Amino acid sequence: MLSPDPERQTVDPIVRQSREGTGVKRFSRVTLLVAALAVALTTVALQPAATTGQTKLTMVFVPSRETDIVLFSGQQIGRMLGVALGVPVEAVVSTSYTAAIEAMCAGRADIGALNPFSYVLAHEKCNVEVAAISVRFGLPYYRAQINVRADANINKIEDLRGKRFAFVDPASTSGYLFPAALLKKLGYDPDRFFSQTVFAGSHPNVILAVYRGQVDGGTTFEDARSTVQAQFPDVMQKVKVIGYTNPIPNDTWSLSVRLNPALRARIKDRLLRIATTNEGKEALRNLYSIEGLTDRVVLTEEQVRSLGIRFDEETQARITRAGGRVTIPVGDWYFQPIRDAATYLGLDLTKLAR
Repeated sequence: MLSPDPERQTVDPIVRQSREGTGVKRFSRVTLLVAALAVALTTVALQPAATTGQTKLTMVFVPSRETDIVLFSGQQIGRMLGVALGVPVEAVVSTSYTAAIEAMCAGRADIGALNPFSYVLAHEKCNVEVAAISVRFGLPYYRAQINVRADANINKIEDLRGKRFAFVDPASTSGYLFPAALLKKLGYDPDRFFSQTVFAGSHPNVILAVYRGQVDGGTTFEDARSTVQAQFPDVMQKVKVIGYTNPIPNDTWSLSVRLNPALRARIKDRLLRIATTNEGKEALRNLYSIEGLTDRVVLTEEQVRSLGIRFDEETQARITRAGGRVTIPVGDWYFQPIRDAATYLGLDLTKLAR
């Protein structure tokens, strides 16, 4: 169901584990047994850390795809992390991207699997710290794509003038920020170019809105059509891509600065280790189609230029160069292109983060 303002639907800012019954109803008992065995096996591989003084941790996930799938996979990761830390980790799914930011900054979540724009807003609001970023197709960045109905006689972005268009969420990077910046760069006002705009709440919802003809076009990450292909096998034929944005830094695994530095370092280490296990890889793949996690970015000089990355003096000092590539520890510097896009659109991050 499409809504012009997903935040107005938000009553409880996060969906708690009390929804677990809904979250796992699509999975068979065999699947659940396999998942349980996977966690048990991971317990052997990842030895618990010494006590941290923390009695519980909460990890929030943004609803970029179906909530039940995110919750199920998030709970698997939470259990593995809890075993590795020796502290229970509760997995929750926010009702919107903005709600995930609020959860991190209000102390209701300690760890956040945050999309890039949500991370930047959370960093502005409460100094959330990025510990690692996701890797897909061997890359630490991705693109947004513009989707349209294949039979709508829409072949370029200009053809969308006066049409109905779906974004994902106001705090979505590929579902709003970068596509809006692309429109402005092409000379179009994102607020006036379309006859109607809606926020569909997730990337699969945007694809389905285009597929069903509820809107003429919509923006998602590349290639979000695959998220609904099992249910709608002809989606690749009925929904086509007519444009892409510039590269976007990948999503983050962020930590609240309320946690002490030693615990933050331990969480980061355990997340990276979990991502190398077979069970962790499967959970991350099911979660957001993630191949792995990294705390270092390895880029060619050309990729640095295409991302629009600029280094301050402190970051420059931490760069190593070899074989035409630069290796840099992940940090807030990597998300400057997000801030640049927001500035280009005239968005005040300070006000947005309030």
